[in-house]
Amino acid sequence: QLVQDYAVSHPAQVMEVPQLTENHYPESGTRRVISLQFTYQSRRESLLAMQDYVHPVFSSASLYVSGENDHNIKFEMLSSFLLGRNDYTVETSITPAYSLLRHGVGDSKAFASVYASMCNRVGLNCQVIYGTKNGEPWSWNIIQIDENYYHVDLLQIQATGQFQKYTDDQMSGYVWDYSAYPACVATDTDKSDGP
Repeated sequence: QLVQDYAVSHPAQVMEVPQLTENHYPESGTRRVISLQFTYQSRRESLLAMQDYVHPVFSSASLYVSGENDHNIKFEMLSSFLLGRNDYTVETSITPAYSLLRHGVGDSKAFASVYASMCNRVGLNCQVIYGTKNGEPWSWNIIQIDENYYHVDLLQIQATGQFQKYTDDQMSGYVWDYSAYPACVATDTDKSDGP
């Protein structure tokens, strides 16, 4: 899980989540050596080439919002930057960030992790949320604007064509561990009906 979490938090560096094999020497006892073996489906040269493609895209995203100070506008601009790059196909890939940014192929987890990384690189607080949507595994983001937190689902934004932020009560059909993430509570300006 730590390897998977690291990959989601660092999509510009980790092009493929490796298969992990763990061995203990000796098999029991209070003092043991743990051996971890990482196995990749892609060759090292291919992974490095993917990084070479992805890094400038993340840098371009940072430059895209560099002159803006308003956090709400920055979140919306980064959403537009990412969603405007391709006509996307929602599929899972072993190379999430690269497939999303290069070929327009990614699942909700790829969208959420790339968006969070782009936001966090420019000083915005954005987290990846793991849960379900209509009973299916799904990932989306929670963003922070001032002292308030909101849900943002990039695939929902893509479907509607509008950047929308939602409170917990507006997240109909979504289920997540409420204790693991900040509460997204309505303010006077939150009028949307939800996704």
